Amino acid sequence: AYRNPTLLVMRGAYNVVILMPLWCDAFTLSTRLYSFQHQAKKHRWTGEAKTSIPRNPNEDVRYANINFFVPAVRSDEKDMEQLVYPNDYLITDSTFLPSSSRPSLLQALSDPRDILATITVAIGVAISFFNVKGNYDLEYEHLEIVAISLGFLSSFAYIVQIVTGYRISPNIRRGVVDEATVNLYAAAYTACVSWLALRTCDLCPSWLYSLDGILPLLSVIVFLLSVVAPYFTLFSEQALGQYLNHALVSFARSLEVSGEMEDEKGTGKLLTLHPLPELSPTELLRARGLLAVGILACVFAPDALSFALGGQDWWDRVYQLHPSQRYLESSTALFALFSVEASMIAHRVGKTGAASYSVIVPCFAAVCLMLAIIPCVCALHWLGNDISFFSFYRE
Repeated sequence: AYRNPTLLVMRGAYNVVILMPLWCDAFTLSTRLYSFQHQAKKHRWTGEAKTSIPRNPNEDVRYANINFFVPAVRSDEKDMEQLVYPNDYLITDSTFLPSSSRPSLLQALSDPRDILATITVAIGVAISFFNVKGNYDLEYEHLEIVAISLGFLSSFAYIVQIVTGYRISPNIRRGVVDEATVNLYAAAYTACVSWLALRTCDLCPSWLYSLDGILPLLSVIVFLLSVVAPYFTLFSEQALGQYLNHALVSFARSLEVSGEMEDEKGTGKLLTLHPLPELSPTELLRARGLLAVGILACVFAPDALSFALGGQDWWDRVYQLHPSQRYLESSTALFALFSVEASMIAHRVGKTGAASYSVIVPCFAAVCLMLAIIPCVCALHWLGNDISFFSFYRE
């Protein structure tokens, strides 16, 4: 069948430009961590192994059998002294943890939370394969429903994890790098892209149409916060940034009902307006990565806004003019879901010390290539002239 080469080139160029920040940030993270390791060897930084350590009561014993406190950079020493739970590789990374002290990848993924996420990613592999083949039949639509259901279930699991404090670090950090906050963001974003995938697929239930005045607007807010929150985490000198960081962290931490929330000094008091901790080098790189991913997340804001303004009437017109648009929109929303789940798996694996972020980030980039970028390019090829690039927003 005839394919419009101009459309394919434009869409491909658009995806390259949009995805460039993520690849650049992944490359930066890998090179910076390699640089830290090189400097450590040069200056012969050492750490002391301890068998009696302050531990997170929610964390499995096998993940903390040793406390090897060697900071990624020297400035982390001061940060670690102030931590409620020092053995926190989300703050210091585990670059210098001996291999003998690391849990295996199988151990790191044996937690029920990771099993659910791994199943979701496995479904993502199957959906990606269907897109590579260009097979958009009823079986594909049923597979989409399974993935969407797992997405909503995963969103609920994030909330349960926050409320119960299950494997949530008690170390309160700044903005979106705080673990409770990043899990709350993952819950909101996962729910939003799952809703968008369901709303645009052929099997969308009719009762969901009546919520087009509420859910799309909430989704637009979440998609915009995907950029705003990491930005103000990185640049919090402004009063607005400080207020937003405190509001996000206070709200996320207040959801926990299993124990008393502690600040970074361990006083057990709710966050006040005193400054949140400065970002460690590892957190700085994580925040930059979240900002890059947040730029990608905003791609779905126009879809959600269009549903808020036009509802089902607008989507019916798009269906008539571009019959394959529903496959493209639902598939790309699911690609975002799978990427978030893969990102949070990498987040939790890095937290256990099973691997350092210099290893995790390139692996995560490869997974995103397989789950999102390659199948998206193939979908653009197979769907061809039956899709619209920008014009369908105005139709």
